[in-house]
Parts: sequence; structure tokens; C-alpha cells
Amino acid sequence: MINQLFWDFDGTLFDTYPKMVTAFAQALGDLGIDDVEIDKVQIYTIMRQHDVGTAIRKFSAFYGIDEKKLRKLNKQYQTTLVEDALPFPGAKEVLELATSMNGRNFLLTHRDDQAKTMLKKFDLLDSFSDFVTSNQDFPRKPKPDSINWLIETNHVDRKKAIMIGDRKLDVAAGHNANIASCLFDPDGTIVDSGDPEIRVTEINELVPWLTNK
Repeated sequence: MINQLFWDFDGTLFDTYPKMVTAFAQALGDLGIDDVEIDKVQIYTIMRQHDVGTAIRKFSAFYGIDEKKLRKLNKQYQTTLVEDALPFPGAKEVLELATSMNGRNFLLTHRDDQAKTMLKKFDLLDSFSDFVTSNQDFPRKPKPDSINWLIETNHVDRKKAIMIGDRKLDVAAGHNANIASCLFDPDGTIVDSGDPEIRVTEINELVPWLTNK
């Protein structure tokens, strides 16, 4: 039985990417980039296939703008805009399924404690047993240090654990920690999946898979 669920936040539990793309575009605009030059689809694709840091480095170089300024402005706008993001349909059901199976949920995110605030806003915080956010000094995924810490601290059986995320780096982080991985890819953006044990387009597709394990 797999009932120890490790969750990514952005793009997995909460539909934050539209807000993140808007924040990024506003930051570019502040740095003098005309709106017609900003390709929001490309920004989104790079964020999903890689990460926000890659998008910052790529577009700073492409437009010849200061990377540090873009990073700072993006974070300012993102913190405000992301507050309005909603949980993905099915997330609450799968969180509750894990606890109903005598399991646990763990949060593993590159976002700061804002993630916990948003979980609380939608009455999801109590579904989690432990958390790793950017406020803790762990190497970023796909390095497994943060997962390993949660596993060891909470005495998790790796054979019962799965990492759930929306990017290849989430899949790789799970595998690097010797646990299973699930790729949540609602719009088919991920080309190189990293060979997860299960790939879903809706979170609640995990229900039959978990209950049959």
C-alpha cells in the first residue's frame, strides 16, 4: 500500500502558474520590455519544463536585462498575485484519502511559508503531517535531501511513499530518494517525464491507483 504522499505545491496542489506567468510578465514590463515582445506561453513552458530560475536566467540574457532586478520584481509580484490561486480539483479528496488509509501527507515546496498560509485558507493545512519550504536550508529538487529529511524525521517506509509533482525535477527528486513518483501534467506540457510510476492529467486519477496498491 502506498499511503505516504509527498506533495509539491505550485502546479500540483494549487493552480499557481497563471499567476506566476502574469507576475513574470509584469516584472519584464517594469524593466522596459514591451508587452508585444513577451511570450507568456514560452514563459509558462520553461517554468513547467524546468523552473522559475531557468526562466529568469533565459529571459534576462535574451532581453539583456539585469537578472537580479528581474528576480526581485518577479518575487514581489508573484507573492501578491499567487494569493488568489485556487487548489486543483481533486487535491482535497486525495489528501483525505491518504489519511483515511492510515497514511500521511507531506509538503515539499520551493515556495516559502506562504504555501502553508494558502493551505490553511482552504482548510487543507491539517491534512499535512510535516513540511519543507524554502524557509529551510535544503538543496533544491531534484536533490533528495529534503525528502530524505522528511522520511527520516517521520519514520516513513519508502516502499509506501510517493512524490507527487508537476515537473520532471519532482519525479527525479522522488527517484533520487528511492521512492515512487507521480507526474501531474494537466495540459501535456512535459515531454521528458523522467519515467514516473504514474502520470495523471487530473489529481483524482490517483484515487484508483492508490487504492489498488
